[in-house]
Amino acid sequence: MLAPVPLAAQEIPEESAPTPPTDPEAAQIVAEIEAIAGGDPSADPEGDLAKLAELRARAKASGKVPLTDLGVLESQFGAAYFYLRDFEKALPYFDAAADLFRRGNAPLEEIAGLYNNQAAILASLARYPESEEYHRKALAIRREIEGERGPFVASSLFGLGHIAYRQGRVLEALDYLRPAAEQTLEFLGPEDMLTSLRLTSLASVLGRAGYDNEAIETARLAVRLSRENLGEDHQLYGVAVNNLGHALMQARLLGEAIPVLREALRIRVETVGEDASGTAVGLRNLSQALMLDGKAEEAETLQRRAVEIYEQTGEVENPFALATMYSALAEHYAMRGDWAGYDELADKAVASADAAIDDESVEQALIHLHRAQWWMRRARTAEALAEAEHWVPVVREAFIETHEDRIWTELLLARLRQMEGQPSADYLPRADEAMDVIAGRLADVAVSDTTLVREARALREAALLYLELGAALGDPARVFRAAQVANISELARGQQFARFGADDDAAAMRDELLDLARMTGELRTRYRAALESEDEVLAASLTAQVETAERAEREVAQLLTETYPDFVRRFRPTPVDLDSLQARLRPDDLLVVPVEGDRGSWIIRVDAEGASWNALDNPQLAANVDAVRDGVERPGPGAFPLDATHRLFRQIFPQGTQGARRVLLYGGQRLASVPLGLLTSAEHEGGLSDAPWLIREAAVQVVGNLALLGEAAAPSAMGSNVRFAGIGGVELPGQPGTEGTTGIAALFRGGRPDAPSIASLPPLPGAARELREIADALRSRDNVLLIGPDAAEENVKRTDLSAIDILVFATHGLVAGEVTGLWEPALLVGTQGPDSGEDGLLGASEIARLDLDADWVILSACNTAAGSGSDGPTYSGLATAFAQAGARSLLLSHWRVRDDAAAFLSVGTVAGSRTGADRAEALRQAQLDLISQTGIEGASHPSVWAPFVLVDN
Repeated sequence: MLAPVPLAAQEIPEESAPTPPTDPEAAQIVAEIEAIAGGDPSADPEGDLAKLAELRARAKASGKVPLTDLGVLESQFGAAYFYLRDFEKALPYFDAAADLFRRGNAPLEEIAGLYNNQAAILASLARYPESEEYHRKALAIRREIEGERGPFVASSLFGLGHIAYRQGRVLEALDYLRPAAEQTLEFLGPEDMLTSLRLTSLASVLGRAGYDNEAIETARLAVRLSRENLGEDHQLYGVAVNNLGHALMQARLLGEAIPVLREALRIRVETVGEDASGTAVGLRNLSQALMLDGKAEEAETLQRRAVEIYEQTGEVENPFALATMYSALAEHYAMRGDWAGYDELADKAVASADAAIDDESVEQALIHLHRAQWWMRRARTAEALAEAEHWVPVVREAFIETHEDRIWTELLLARLRQMEGQPSADYLPRADEAMDVIAGRLADVAVSDTTLVREARALREAALLYLELGAALGDPARVFRAAQVANISELARGQQFARFGADDDAAAMRDELLDLARMTGELRTRYRAALESEDEVLAASLTAQVETAERAEREVAQLLTETYPDFVRRFRPTPVDLDSLQARLRPDDLLVVPVEGDRGSWIIRVDAEGASWNALDNPQLAANVDAVRDGVERPGPGAFPLDATHRLFRQIFPQGTQGARRVLLYGGQRLASVPLGLLTSAEHEGGLSDAPWLIREAAVQVVGNLALLGEAAAPSAMGSNVRFAGIGGVELPGQPGTEGTTGIAALFRGGRPDAPSIASLPPLPGAARELREIADALRSRDNVLLIGPDAAEENVKRTDLSAIDILVFATHGLVAGEVTGLWEPALLVGTQGPDSGEDGLLGASEIARLDLDADWVILSACNTAAGSGSDGPTYSGLATAFAQAGARSLLLSHWRVRDDAAAFLSVGTVAGSRTGADRAEALRQAQLDLISQTGIEGASHPSVWAPFVLVDN
């Protein structure tokens, strides 16, 4: 059969208006056309073509079939070819149908719908400008019918957003996709599949554009609506869950990402089977999140299974998928020193990457360079250098200078050249340049917080290479700079939640700057694409647009820095020169800077006279820290691992503290989870009351920002009458004293409340008594006590805390992932009911927006010193948020503080500071006083006297 062709316009005269046919034969033909149009065009498009050709012949012979019905007939031809994926043939049929609809005066919405179909066909042919033109025609008609808002308007807006996105105009796409999703939800309702589909698409584009928080919230909504209205067995639910998991992992919200990715994997297994390549993708995604969260053992199991599936099926989503999985699996063998196993897998990774494509690629280069790094660790430096010399230029060509992989590879090459004895001129300039790039990127307020979070691990490992280079040179300035950069990259992870709440104008200006940076980035991407496609006209146009955008970005960045310098200094700390830092240290100060990496760790010590450093053994460090933490979290009567505390002391202070009276701690991960005051400076086999605790020799203080160290502290606002606020004593759901489960659903941010997670937290029966004891001891006449139900989040936010001198929270502090659905560090305060609009968790992002001017904020609850996840820096969570809200000093607890000890230490520290002692010394004296208290049970055990750490600046 000859392929049919569209009807020519001149074959049929125009009609004044569409009318039903009166001729019986024509009426029968119309009925058959309507029957086909009402069916599923995707079911049997080849068979439909034969039926349609026969109908058209009869219609032409009749000459009495209305134009609009002939238009429907032509559109069905187009639909059949569309589902046969023959878009070139489909398009002229839709054109013919549109002409027939217009000439037959078809209803406007039918014409708009046809325009919409034409636009879809043109988009499939990558004829985007023409597609956009048809979408705009459809939108104009639909706005004439529905006004500015409506279900069909939403459809056209979504189409325009899709076209803009396909052309790289991502930010413009959002101007269409946001209202499209909103109107779809409004007019079609949450139960319609299109609502979930468009929300999922919007979330994906928001993530691409860098609007991470909005992307996550939109993805959460898509998951909830698709689950509630479509069911967990619906394909779209699986897509929405996978999309949410990806968004959460990109933002490094691993506590929520991991359970979501587990759900995505479950759906894949049920949908495609345990041995399908799609399941391997789910295994890989989950294993990546687990690795980032420090759960290496489970990650390795999943990676191994993914590799087995890839090998069995031979199906991979990209040419380097199997090579990447081999390389990731090899890392586990390297970390435990199984070099035979490592070599086997690393060689497979390289072979797979080399066979993937003919030309050399950046993916291939990174596989080779990861192997080269492990060769370097095994003293195979000559082989490693040969690899680096060949492959680093490939990375350099592929990535801009600020890309984290380019920075890391540049420093790897520099370190290898140094190790092979090349002159410093061959490696030092490039190494210094790479460090300048890292420092500049970390200080750049135009870089989004979640971008720095994603890059933190790679930048830290790059800085460690520079540290090793500086140590080999015996160069204290370079070592100290590298240590700061490594820790700043980790501390940046705490900024992803906290906002500079005390100054909304500064935050608003930064949001403006981020929007400009997004636009500049998009224009640069489009410019590079134009160059690759050799579109000189478009490239010339985009050159001017990039220059304009860059100029606007620079101007706003300069204005932000000049107008809000304190915001910039706190939000984007920068390294300080060693000489400058030493000039600000007291003669009896000792600064300790731990730098902990995946492949090695270091301790740097700085005092007023000089600097020293030594490498740390990671497994030994982890064992000692675990032993100490176990000793304080599960203390036995009189028992404590003094051998571990002394081993840690020797690792950190191999020459002792050398008379220091104040030890300052900056950074760290494992080490920052142990208060340094409980380390023992000598071996001891006696009782705990006379153990040689470090606190007997020196006060200990945590430094959050070295650039602010030594600056004059803001004057205390405390007068003779201390203004005190105590918040806590929250009753947990399911525990005595609670009434049912009212408000439980509001306790969670993820949309899937998990009451057992909260109910399983240990009760805090003495929290209310603790707060009252502190209030009584301070003899304050202006107390604010929010206890039990009164501590509800809505009450905390309504209460004026701006005049409070001492603010104490006695409740659970939670890190991301500790309870299901919790995506940021938070304090559990509860809510008075589901209608409050609050979720009962005072998160870091909300804490930073409190208006505080407190001399002291004391958090005497579990985990309040913890960061944003298992691998985050310890003081980057709630501490960062309170500092940004205006608190001068913070006392944070590493574990649950006993009520009597909390009151004793809190009151003693505050009282000591009011008599003239600096804050670190005041805490030290209070701790020593508690150790000596024979009337307080177990007072000499570190679990009682050592939980608090001071963060002062």
